[in-house]
Amino acid sequence: MRSGLIILLMSVMPAGCTGPAINPHAHSTFLNSRDLVNMTDRMAASIASDPIIAQITTRHPMVIVLTPLKNDTNELIPRDQGDTFLHRVRVLLTAQQSLRRRFEFVLNPATFNRLQKQEQISPAQLGPPAGRVWPQYALQATFYADTKVEPKYRSDYYLCTFFLTNIHSGHIIWEGSYETKKAIHSSFLY
Repeated sequence: MRSGLIILLMSVMPAGCTGPAINPHAHSTFLNSRDLVNMTDRMAASIASDPIIAQITTRHPMVIVLTPLKNDTNELIPRDQGDTFLHRVRVLLTAQQSLRRRFEFVLNPATFNRLQKQEQISPAQLGPPAGRVWPQYALQATFYADTKVEPKYRSDYYLCTFFLTNIHSGHIIWEGSYETKKAIHSSFLY
């Protein structure tokens, strides 16, 4: 299973799709688990095969922090579900030893501090701050939607963007997107 996933990861076309996919038989126009898998497979494959990222990771691994998903859609996406999109990319980028040598992920400061308080660990117990690995890059995602609603029809076009930013310079060094359009007719509405 894992080797099949890796082969799929490396063979998928980088960044986005050639055109919007419309599923007129959908029971919902919201993003679903199929979108999650397709989107994250494409984003991870694009990151892993990007020539600029390959050049950076030949010298040393990229230390990356995940930021919370920014949801600019009209769909309510709870934070834990939104985080799934970024965490699945992380899992794919660390699925093989060769990828783990290129990509290293660290906790964002808010999560780190929360865990520290939950475990009642004092900063002195963690050791000196110099011993902590600090992120150099941030993996971020923003989801957008254009919704059309009529009495007997609803459609949602989604543009889901992912980008990897150099934290120190602020430059975006990689970006990718996933687009899909979903439509539903009144027989499926409510």
